[in-house]
Amino acid sequence: MARGYGGAVAKAFGARDHTLTVAEVVDVTPRYRRIVFDAPTFFDGQPVEPAAWVRMWVPDGTGREHQRGYTLVAPDPDARRVSLEFLMHEPAGPACAWAKAAAPGATVEVTRWASTHFAVPEPAPAGYLLIGDAASLPGINAILATVPPTAPVEVLLEVYHEDDRRIPITPHPRCTVTWVGPSTIAEAIDGRDWSDWYAWVTGEHSTVKQAKARLKELGFPPADTHGRAYWRAGKAMGTDREAPAAHQPDKPQAPAGRWRSQAGSRLLAPLRSKLILAGVLQGVVSLLQLAPYVVLVELCRRLLAGDDDVTGLGLLALTLLGAGAVLAGALVVAMHVLDARFGHRVRVDVVDKLSRMPLGWFAERGSGRVKQAVQDDAASLHYLVTHAVLDVVAALVTPLAVLVYLYTVSGWLTTILLIPLLVFAVLTARMVQASTAQLAQFTVWEERVGAEAVAHLDGLAVVRAYDAGPAGGLRATLTRRAAFLEAWQRPMSSRKTVVDLVSRPATSLLLIVAAGGGLVAAGGLRATDLLPFLLLGVTFGAQLLAAAYGMGSVREATAAARRIGLLLDEPELAAPARPRTPGGDRHEVRFEGVGFSYDGEHRVLRDVDLTLAPGTVTALVGPSGAGKSTLAALLARFHDPSAGRITLGGVDLRDLAPSQLYTTISFVFQDVALVRGTVHDNIALARPGATRDEVERAARAAGIHERITRLPDGYDTTGFRLSGGEAQRLTIARALLADPAVLVLDEATAYADPESEDAVQQALSRLVAGRTVLVIAHRLHTVTGADAIVVLDGGRVAQRGTHEELLAHPGLYRELWQVAA
Repeated sequence: MARGYGGAVAKAFGARDHTLTVAEVVDVTPRYRRIVFDAPTFFDGQPVEPAAWVRMWVPDGTGREHQRGYTLVAPDPDARRVSLEFLMHEPAGPACAWAKAAAPGATVEVTRWASTHFAVPEPAPAGYLLIGDAASLPGINAILATVPPTAPVEVLLEVYHEDDRRIPITPHPRCTVTWVGPSTIAEAIDGRDWSDWYAWVTGEHSTVKQAKARLKELGFPPADTHGRAYWRAGKAMGTDREAPAAHQPDKPQAPAGRWRSQAGSRLLAPLRSKLILAGVLQGVVSLLQLAPYVVLVELCRRLLAGDDDVTGLGLLALTLLGAGAVLAGALVVAMHVLDARFGHRVRVDVVDKLSRMPLGWFAERGSGRVKQAVQDDAASLHYLVTHAVLDVVAALVTPLAVLVYLYTVSGWLTTILLIPLLVFAVLTARMVQASTAQLAQFTVWEERVGAEAVAHLDGLAVVRAYDAGPAGGLRATLTRRAAFLEAWQRPMSSRKTVVDLVSRPATSLLLIVAAGGGLVAAGGLRATDLLPFLLLGVTFGAQLLAAAYGMGSVREATAAARRIGLLLDEPELAAPARPRTPGGDRHEVRFEGVGFSYDGEHRVLRDVDLTLAPGTVTALVGPSGAGKSTLAALLARFHDPSAGRITLGGVDLRDLAPSQLYTTISFVFQDVALVRGTVHDNIALARPGATRDEVERAARAAGIHERITRLPDGYDTTGFRLSGGEAQRLTIARALLADPAVLVLDEATAYADPESEDAVQQALSRLVAGRTVLVIAHRLHTVTGADAIVVLDGGRVAQRGTHEELLAHPGLYRELWQVAA
């Protein structure tokens, strides 16, 4: 049967047909049919992704086949079966008519060519708005099975028949389903702030059109809106009767939304007008650089014709050539200046942003992510700003201008010259289509290799000590990455070879000589008309190939721009408009109904009420994951509480200036942080103006002074190496020098050897006088002398009291003590 132009294009781009045989027919409702197919070859090749769809070729009874798209339902690679679901429209289209008559044994052809699938967008949306009707339910059900269970989902469905409500919908814990009447979807979309939501709109043609218009009013960007009409009311078998227009009520002004997917566009927005101007200028420059060759062609024609008066043409060619070179150079210089200024502004904005970020953000992401934002991503923008627009415009304008000129010389020879370009386009498109899934996986592999490389270097001593072989760590990751790349690239090696061959100037030259020589011999072309083809017709391939390779850099730079934009959109610690000073006793800390969640869903702390009395030591104990370190991090204001508040001297921490907070409270955590510089600089970090005597007193109190004096330059030593316990004592000296009102110790003696641990404990005992101390203890024997011990369990306060009081009563503390003993 005939498939028309669409079928021919699909075949040209490598579409492979699969024969599906009807195995079972199930009528879910009188108007909704599920057909189960045997698919012996369908699962060969690339895997079937969630919510993927196929192109189905259905006959219309006149000898023609029509292309229709259907979402795969319950694909089963093991059983080699797949299901499709059909809504029985009236009047019936080709697919509905086929489905109505389908019986076991019937066959139909499908192809997976250019088939896409639903994947959770990155970054993850704040929620999903799914709009459609009964015909959309296979896709909606597949999406509901794919999106995370924590994501809110709102489903709006049009009812065309009461049976529509009986079609099963995939359950989702946070999904709400609303059924509305025909042509009222646009009215049903609330005019609220939909920032960062993803919209998926399918169904009847006019409904999709109205819904997309409404979403555009609400600010949904194209990147976060999927819209496709599945059917048209009143259309079947070639007839086309427009459905009545949907009613459009007056809608109140919708709040302006903000989408994370547009973070890169917002970052580049100040450059948009400049890049457009650069593109226009590059178009002019491209034509100007082409003009000398056109003049040279005319000059050669005159010389061959015996005309010696070509001085004017020669001077004109040189003038145009010089002007083009000067303007091209000036444009490139201008773009580099623009990039330098923009890159400087981006780095300043990123560093300024980082200075206002919660400290918890750094703890969660590590130094690698910060380096990527400040250095790598900012550097990746260079090609996008400086070269991308110029290269793309040149790659489009120059070949098009040359083609137009060559067509004026010989339409036949120009058409023949398009053959390599057509082969280039088809093969490139096929490679891109075949690499869609692998490109996303490639990004994941690059991130994985980077993380493994950092881990490998951090643990290099352990790796060498145990002679880790190919099965572990970085080596294993690199091996698997190489296998992935080989499986991806090997099937395309022949296509790449052909692309390389057809894009070479020699290929174009061979066509020009062969075809042009034939036309000259046949009298269809003058010999002198071969000159422009020989001079200009061999330049297409190199320009197109350069543009194709440049698209990889554009993709990387666009991703970098989005990452920087997302970083600049990260929530900051709220800075008080009018900072307050702790009143009353600034040594008193209160946790009042404090709750906290890292992801907004799972509570790490719940209703914590706790008072740190002035001049006392309070110890937090509990099993792993109880929330001890999180509670301390909130006091450090690494994060702000999700519920309740924390006060210092009666003032909410959020109302204190950061400088006030960090001069009042000092912290010593398990993870030791030493900066580049001398020993003195590391201790004096708490008070940059501290004298040497003050630094030494703090070091003696922490039991690290004698170790420092044994270093090559004592307190002026740089690049020093300390053991874990020694480094911990140095940070304790830093906290002692700060002389804070409140001190937070997260297992401060965890890395100290037994001998120095006793000295540190004595120093801390002297420091506690007149100060408030919060100790997060993982070893119970270190806090038996604390004034108060608070036992956390599951993010709640389970017990509180002294060591003796808690041992005297049954409970979690006694159990932990017995286990430790």
